[in-house]
Parts: sequence; C-alpha cells; structure tokens
Amino acid sequence: MIIVSKEKQNENNSDTASEDVWEKWRRAGVVAREALALARPMIEPGVKVIDIIDTVENYIRENSSGTSFPCNVSLNNIAAHYTSPLNDETVIEAGDLVTVDCGSHVDGCIADTAFTIALNPDHEALVKASVDATNVAIKMMRPGAKLNTIGALIEDTITSAGFRPIKQLTGHQLKEYELHAEKQVPCVSGKSEVLVEEGEVYAVETFASTGSGNITDLPNPTIYQLLPMRVPLRFSGSKQFAGIARKEYREFPFAERWLAQRMKHATLKMAIRELQQNGALFGHKILAEEKGEFVSQHEHTIIITKDGYEQTT
Repeated sequence: MIIVSKEKQNENNSDTASEDVWEKWRRAGVVAREALALARPMIEPGVKVIDIIDTVENYIRENSSGTSFPCNVSLNNIAAHYTSPLNDETVIEAGDLVTVDCGSHVDGCIADTAFTIALNPDHEALVKASVDATNVAIKMMRPGAKLNTIGALIEDTITSAGFRPIKQLTGHQLKEYELHAEKQVPCVSGKSEVLVEEGEVYAVETFASTGSGNITDLPNPTIYQLLPMRVPLRFSGSKQFAGIARKEYREFPFAERWLAQRMKHATLKMAIRELQQNGALFGHKILAEEKGEFVSQHEHTIIITKDGYEQTT
C-alpha cells in the first residue's frame, strides 16, 4: 500500500479538476465533428437539404446535450443562417457549392464547425481559400495575439487567392451557454487591438466570396433566439412558444421548423409576431451575397492554452 500525504492528495485532486475543465468542450467537439462527417457523403445532386440537416441534428441530439445552433446548409451565394423550414423541398443541384455548418453543446460547453464542398471543380479554389484562411488564423491563436492582426492575415490569405472575405461575418468567442460572446475574430484587418487570452474558447471561421464581400439580409428568417427577458404576453400561443423555447433551447438559437412540428401554423406565426414586437425574440436573418456569386466557409473550435491552442472539432 502506498500512503499519499494530504498535501500530495490535494495536489492530485487539483490536477484532476484542472484536467476535467475542458472535458465537456472536447466531447462537444467530437460530436460536432462526427455529425459533419455524416453529412459529407450525403452532398450529392438530388439529395434534399432537409435530409442532411435532419441527419446532423439527430446525431447531435443523440450524443450531446443538444444543438447550439440549428444545422445550416447554405447553397451557392448564401453565406449563413439557412436552415430548412418545415417540409422543405430544396434539393442539391449538380454544380452547387454546399456549406454545412453545425453546433453542439455538452451542458452549455459549445462546439461550432463547418465545411464547404464544391460539386463544380471550378469552385475548388474558392473552397481552398477559406480552408487556408481558417488554418492560418488558428495557427496564430495564442495568448497575447492581436485579433486585428489575425483578421488582416485572413483577409490577405483570401485576397491573395483571388477572392474577397465577407466583411460582416466573423469568428467568435464561445462561453458556457453563450454562442456569440464578446470577442470576435474578424475576416478583415481593423484598428481594435483586442488580445487573445489563455483559457478562452473560439469558433474560428472564415468566408471567401467570388463577389464584393458584402452580404445582405434576406426576408423570412428560419432561425430564432429567445432573448433573456420577460415581457407581458397577451396571446396564449406566444406563451406556449416562449415556454417551449425557454425550457428546451435555453439561450441557444432554434429552428422555426422545430416549433412548427408542435404548433399550428397560424398560432406559430402570431406568436413570432408578438414576441418580436415585444423585443423578446431575435430572428437570425439569412445572409446572402449577390445572386450568381459563391461563398465558401470553413470553421473549427479551439481552446486557447498556455502555449497555443487545442482544436476540438
């Protein structure tokens, strides 16, 4: 028998606790990575977008605490925030550029990851530009690094490949139950000299475009997020909507489709209208480049360590 002193025992317990701090973040990363791996072979002409989304979301629900963002499948000029409405008939066509973006969480510890596949060989350089830009950015992520310097490197990587970065979209810091925390990883250079710090978590994502690098909001969002505020609600359907969202999705965004499976269409739309009018519901607008242009995305989640980073996805 080996007798361990009380001091040594406390030291060992401290080490174990320290090691476990990131375990849930790592588990979320594995689940998100595996969910995306299921989507990759499905990306073929004739496949319904909603079938890819259901495959990804079902895997995440079965293997983690849930989604941190509905699965997005963006085609061609769509940059972000498209998830299928109920009974979506959108089908992947030959030559499409297809991006799949998903998020998972384990007790609020988040992973966010994305890739783009070109079904037209002419778009492979565009895909490579976002992959290279994300990889360059990740290698620079360490304590003391300036986020504006990393943004400048992202911009230079994408423009050197002959494309434009999407100015309005950024990588973002992650915190428990907080998908978009204070700090951002820009895709372009800037003046703000915010520093990366040890113990932070980031979703590093870059977007490369054949167009101007500017996106616009499309009408009719399919993703919503309940804001952490209580407001008076007159309509019973609004109370039902808010009750489901608050209990099941907490602070995380959710797909309108998920509520549409449980509520009548007219009731759902009236609930969304009242909650938005009262400032309690935020719609994540679908973001798009000009028609005829193409956007690629690549994303990984990383933990900032003492000497650099650890990639979880």
